[in-house]
Amino acid sequence: MVLIGAISNAGLAALVPVLIGQAFNAVFESPPNINVLVQTAILIVVSQIVRGVLQFGRNFGAELTGQRVERDVRHELYVSLLGKSMTFHSLQPVGDTMARATNDVRELNLLFNPGLNLVIGSAVFMFMPLIIAPRYHPSLVLTPLLFIVIYYIAIWQYLRELQP
Repeated sequence: MVLIGAISNAGLAALVPVLIGQAFNAVFESPPNINVLVQTAILIVVSQIVRGVLQFGRNFGAELTGQRVERDVRHELYVSLLGKSMTFHSLQPVGDTMARATNDVRELNLLFNPGLNLVIGSAVFMFMPLIIAPRYHPSLVLTPLLFIVIYYIAIWQYLRELQP
C-alpha cells in the first residue's frame, strides 16, 4: 500500500505541470480552444483528488502496519517477561524493563510511520524526474541524473564518517 501510494503520489504530482502546459497550448491556439482548457482543468482537479485519496491510503497503511507491529512486539515482550523467573526480575532494573516495554516498542511504530513512509516517498520523488523529463527533451534527464549520483556519493561519504 505504501509503495503504490508513493508511486501514485509522485506520478500524479508530475502530471500537473504537463496538464498545465496543455492548457496553455490550448489558450494560445488561434482561436483559443476552450473545450480543451475545460477538460484539462477538470482532469487536474480529478487527478489531485485521486492523489489525495491515494495519499490517505498510503498514510493509513503505514500507520496501520506500524501499530500492528508495535502491538505484536509488545505482546511477545509481555509474554516473554511473564515467563521469566523471579530471579531474573530481581536482577533486572525496573526502569530498564519498563523502558523496553513502552518506549522501545513505540519506536518500532515510528519506524514505519513516518520513517519508512518518508524514505519510500522521497526515493520515488527522486527518480520521477528521470521518467518525466524525456517527455519534454531527452537532454533534461542529465540534471536529475547528476543530482542522484551526487546525492548518493554524499550519502556514502556521510555514512563512512559515521562508522566508529
